[in-house]
Amino acid sequence: MGPMLAGEPAGDTPVPAAVRRLMVGRLLRVVWQNEVGGLTFEAGEGEDRCFVKWTPAGSGIDLAAEMRRLRWAVRFVDVPRILDHGSDSSGSWLVT
Repeated sequence: MGPMLAGEPAGDTPVPAAVRRLMVGRLLRVVWQNEVGGLTFEAGEGEDRCFVKWTPAGSGIDLAAEMRRLRWAVRFVDVPRILDHGSDSSGSWLVT
């Protein structure tokens, strides 16, 4: 995969059903979108605040591999703490 174009989303961005289910009752704000439809959301506030990275099925982005890299790197540097991860037929997610 070549370089990815990414940045703040323009306009209204639909929240994937999996993210809505995971973050029920929390304020959600999309903060990042990449060219293959991957999204990052800020969820909750204060002590309840976390980030949800979601990528659509077939995008070529492997969030399970990203999770493994974070688990490896934590021994050497500060990295986000993994709170949840998973996938369904529409895509995969990583909550930090």
